[in-house]
Formats: sequence, C-alpha cells, structure tokens
Amino acid sequence: MLVQVALIVFALCGLLSLVVDVGAARLTQSQMQNAADAAALEGLRKRDVGLRTPAGLFINDPFASDCLRRAAANRIVRRTFDDDFEPANGDPYQFGAGPIIGLTDGATTLHAGQTISVPEPRVYKPDPQLNQQNQVYGDMVSGRFCYTADPLPSEGGQYEVQDIVCTEEQRGSGIYARNDFNPSLTVPTPPAALSECPAPDDEVPAPWPVGGSGSLSTVNDSAFHVRLRRSNEFADGAGQVQPSVASSGPSLPLTFGKGTTIFGDDPSGGYSVRRDGLTVRATAIASVQPAMHVGLPRNNPVQPGVTPFALVDTCVQSPTGAAVTLTVSINPATGVMTRTGAGAPACPTNSIVGRFVANAATAISTVGQVTPVVPVAVPCVSIASFTERFGPVYSLMQAAPVNRVIGFTRVTFTRAAACPAPALPFTATIVRGVSLVAASNATADVVGGLPLPVTATTALVRELLDKNRVRPGRLNYAPVLVAALAR
Repeated sequence: MLVQVALIVFALCGLLSLVVDVGAARLTQSQMQNAADAAALEGLRKRDVGLRTPAGLFINDPFASDCLRRAAANRIVRRTFDDDFEPANGDPYQFGAGPIIGLTDGATTLHAGQTISVPEPRVYKPDPQLNQQNQVYGDMVSGRFCYTADPLPSEGGQYEVQDIVCTEEQRGSGIYARNDFNPSLTVPTPPAALSECPAPDDEVPAPWPVGGSGSLSTVNDSAFHVRLRRSNEFADGAGQVQPSVASSGPSLPLTFGKGTTIFGDDPSGGYSVRRDGLTVRATAIASVQPAMHVGLPRNNPVQPGVTPFALVDTCVQSPTGAAVTLTVSINPATGVMTRTGAGAPACPTNSIVGRFVANAATAISTVGQVTPVVPVAVPCVSIASFTERFGPVYSLMQAAPVNRVIGFTRVTFTRAAACPAPALPFTATIVRGVSLVAASNATADVVGGLPLPVTATTALVRELLDKNRVRPGRLNYAPVLVAALAR
C-alpha cells in the first residue's frame, strides 16, 4: 500500500510540475506574444510618419521616421506591461512578462538543496532596444517578408545555408536565419547634427535636424520583425542587454520540475533545463498590404481620409509608382472630371479622369464597391483644396463588366483660385502621390467580407484582388499601404 501511495504521489508531482512550470511558460509566452504583435504593427504603421514643420507641412525624412517608429514600438511594449499606464509609480501590481525567480546553484549537477528568492522587480519588464543599425539578431529588424507554407519553425540555424530568401541572398545568420524574412542591408543615416536616434523617453530635437539620407520605401523595408526573449542569449552582457541592439530577460527556472526525473547537467552540454530553466520567446512580423478600407478625414487630430471623388485607374498609374500630376476640368452639374492638361500617357486628353460621388464614406470607401454613376452637383465654391487624402481608384472588371473600387492612393487636390460662373466648368490639379504606409484611418480588414454580390464568381474575386496588389514591372496606382500581421 505504501509503495502504491509513493508511486501515486510521485506521478502527481510530475503532473504538478507540468501544470506549474509549463503553465507559467505558456502564460508568459502568451503575454510576450501580445506585446510583440502590437510592437510589430506599430513599427511598420509608423514607417513613413516623417516630420511635420511648424507650418504643418510633411517632410519625408527616412532617418527621423526610422527613429520615431522604433521608439513607438518600444513604448507600446513597455505600456503593455504597465499595470496602470503610470510608469512613475513603480507598478504596485507587478504586472509583467512572467515572474523573476532567483535560485542558488545547489549541489552537484542535480542542483539539489537550492534555495529560492524573489528579487526586485519581481516580474520581467521587457525593454526592447531600437537596433536602428538593423543587426539581424536585434530586438527590432526591418526587412522583407515572403510567405511560406512550411509547417516547421521558420527561424533556426538550418536556414543559414539557404541561399535565397524572398528572392534575394540570405542575409540572416546563425539561429536568426529565417526562410520567410530577410533583413534589410541598408539603413537610413542621420544628418550631421544628430549622431543616433534619441532614446524612447528622451525629448526629440525641436526642430528635428533634416538632411538624413537613405530610404524606407523599398521592398526591403516592407516588413518589421520584433523579438522578445527570456533566455540566456545575452547572459554575458550587463543586465542581459546589448545596448541599443538586443535584450533578453532571465529564463524561467524550474520550480516543481526539479523534483522529477529530469536529467542533471551534462558537463559537455551548452544547455540544461535543470540548470538554465525554460527559454521563452515571442516573435512577430508585420508586412505591408494595400489598404482595403479607409475612413473619413478628420481635422482634430489631423487624419487623411476618403476623397469625395474616385479616380480611373488608367489615369493614375505609372510604371514605377512615381507621382502623377493631372490637370482636370470639373463639370459642376455632373461631377465628372476630364483631363485638360498634364496627365498619364494611358489617359488621353478629354478622357474621364474620375467623378465626384454622393456619400463617399459609404459608397467608395471599401475595395469591391461599385462606383456610382449618378450625377452629383459640385458647385465650385463648395469644393475646397486639400493637401493629402486617400483617393479611391476604380477599374472596369473583365469578369463582370462594371467599375469597382480596387484600392486607394494618396491624393492632393488644388482647385483653381477663382471660381467662374456657377454653371461653367472649373479647373483643378490632382497629384497622385507615391506609395507610403498610412499611420491611421486605413486598414487591410474588411468587416463582413468584400462588398460583392452572392453571385460573384471566383474569377471576379481573383481579378479584384490582383488589381489591388502591386506586381513588379507592371503599371500600378501607388496604393496606400497598411500594416498587417504576417507571422
């Protein structure tokens, strides 16, 4: 009987160790994953945030954008683990990415007789480093994502020997080589008056010195990878941190698991779960996608939104996505815009460039919607110029002969200063901007699915999504881009 009780107790201890140790690791990983997901989206969402001058003008300075987006990603991780969003009060509830437990070495390779302590702070508070130099092992890495259906883990030393990743030479190394993400080799460089990015909580220069060089708008900076770690990777570094590059919290030591039959240390091994504990990691990759839905423009705070008109795809496309300028005449009775001056080669003079529509917020704010052809009166005095909004672009579908919204592009609209008689056409200049990531008011999600009829064919859906994307070497409308989780 005693033997049976002893065996049952031993089995229960093993189950208890699974519940406590593995459960703690799973909970910690889940908390870290939520923070990593939010940080990856934030770091890509603000890729092109640029600078605003005192006069409100936008300056696309890549170095400033890179610093600001990485600092924003850092702050969102720290706020995720701040119990009341008051960092100065010391977080009395001690909410973090799992507990920190101190254990002495104990005796022999089994580490018997260890004593436990709880240091301060009692939980791990991740503080991801900015890694603006984009080291492949850093906490934040800018690069290029390419989808792979391989069910195996996509990061590890086995991929270091893979020659091509995302159509380019493998740039990852060691355990940080991936088969679905290739780090960017180049980074924006600072202006002469600024040697490096300010720390996340430092005051940014006002005004920010301009003159930085480089770019973030190429495909090699179309994704953002964030890593959070609780491991011994930086155990030799002070505080588990390589300043400005990478960080890690202490691994999770076994508590109840030490009472089971887990092997002791192997003197020749580099890792022992009994000695080193459980390694917990969270990784997230966000990648850009063309916007599928946009909202209304706002003035306070300033947010670009849908324009009151839609544009024909052939009139705003260019081979490289370079900006396109259109000079148009607007019929005040019908809202139709026709080209009268500058324009794209595929958009001849006197051809229809686009049209104003009623209730743009509901009629042309989502990819797949049919572009209304009902005349809309647009008196010249009622139309104001604007510097940047999201212009719906429509195209004639071949699978079903109707014009549908295929995406959105950045638009600046300048109306002629003086209005003619109310019944006469008036002129305006439309500038279709280059493709940048929208920091707000645009999304890749479509609630309830694409606004297509139940009779829509697979060919129509395929054609619509194909026109929404940008294909290399093909005319494109320079879509508004948004950040979406890819891994």
